[in-house]
Amino acid sequence: MLYLVSDIHGNYKKFKTLLSKIKFDRENDHMIVLGDVIDRGPDPINLLNYIRENVNNGIMSMLLGNHEMFAIMNCKGQLEDKIWAKFGGEQTLIELSRMQKKERIELLSFLDNLPYYIEINSPFFGNTILTHTGIDIDNLSYNRDNSINVKKSIEKAVNKNPFYMVGRDLHDMPYSYKKLLDSFLIVGHIPTIELNDSGSNCFYRTKHYMVIDAGASCVKRGGTLGCYCVDTDEEIYI
Repeated sequence: MLYLVSDIHGNYKKFKTLLSKIKFDRENDHMIVLGDVIDRGPDPINLLNYIRENVNNGIMSMLLGNHEMFAIMNCKGQLEDKIWAKFGGEQTLIELSRMQKKERIELLSFLDNLPYYIEINSPFFGNTILTHTGIDIDNLSYNRDNSINVKKSIEKAVNKNPFYMVGRDLHDMPYSYKKLLDSFLIVGHIPTIELNDSGSNCFYRTKHYMVIDAGASCVKRGGTLGCYCVDTDEEIYI
């Protein structure tokens, strides 16, 4: 089975509980994490190291989220501690400060080489692009038939404005743009309790994209950790 999860935000115990609930089979299953593993939660570095080990062993894959981008920038001296802390990086900063220099360098190298998207074939949505936040309306790339090339749009945005990852253009852009997307999108980034009219933490589904950030970073507001099974279209929540 292929599983997707996003925005775990340092909830290491909850993630392990999720793996138990879906009976994750390390020999036959694969999980793709759509970014934002760190920050806001209680155990960001242990969670990141656990996922990194599984990525290195081919059991999981991980995409870059905006919070991983903050970590990279901070380690390179491009983002002040106090600014990152405002974005939820306080606990991550504390744990990074306790690490040996070699460990931090290895972790930075891992984060710096994470992809921005992965392409899969969904039995329910056809050609599907997995990415953390979506696309940037100011950096769209078009195909000859005037449809929006999702992959090239992401690559264009990454090269021109990586900070598109902190926005919500996918949700705010006019429907006339959304219907031009040449691939279905599955993303995280925005908790679904902010997207569902009912305030539900269930995945937010539209004709052109789905959001699987069920709000593990905002449990007090009704959020939870969710997981999506690509093969069965099943939603699993903790």
